[in-house]
Amino acid sequence: MSKDHEYQPLFNDTRELLNEADVDAPSLQPTRIRKFSAWIMHHALAVLLVTETVALVALVVVLLRRTSQAGRGMPLGSQKVLYSPALSAVEHEVRVYHLGFPGDLSPFQIPSSPELDQMWSDLYNCKRLRACPIKPTRFPETQGTTSIAELDVFHNIHCLNKVRMASLDPDYYPDWRISTSNNYIPTQKDATEHIPHCIDWLRQSIMCHVDTSVIVWQWNS
Repeated sequence: MSKDHEYQPLFNDTRELLNEADVDAPSLQPTRIRKFSAWIMHHALAVLLVTETVALVALVVVLLRRTSQAGRGMPLGSQKVLYSPALSAVEHEVRVYHLGFPGDLSPFQIPSSPELDQMWSDLYNCKRLRACPIKPTRFPETQGTTSIAELDVFHNIHCLNKVRMASLDPDYYPDWRISTSNNYIPTQKDATEHIPHCIDWLRQSIMCHVDTSVIVWQWNS
């Protein structure tokens, strides 16, 4: 080989490769793409996290409102309930019933007396109210611009009290002595017609206000 020609590496130093413009441009492009993809992924995850948080908060609010309504005796879902001005005042509590037999009598199971009558009267002595004239669609007008109304629970207690008078001690409450025949005396007329109304009203009310608590029978050996 002629000594006039010498072979040299294409690049004496790798730095020469990095200094070439046509090599720099394509070498930087993948880096920019990776940075752009990471930015999109970061913001997409942030948007997803915010969306899920908002949905979770909305779900919690709905559940709390439904629970609050249930606690106030308000309807849930598609259940229907008639309007009552006392709905917001209803509070639920657990009660244990008296058996009503000797050994577990209630305070109301005492002989007929003015004291017993007063106890019953105190249960519904404020049973009637004047309906607000601002809401004429709630109650039908009966007198002037207002109506006379009462809560059904007080009417139920009234009816039960009259049944008590007529059935348990008619001698003590002669005005509520009923007759099983059509030949009743005039003083028996009101009681004889009123008591059947009370009994059937209580039947309807009990069937509409179903108590689903379980009564357990315990047998004595």
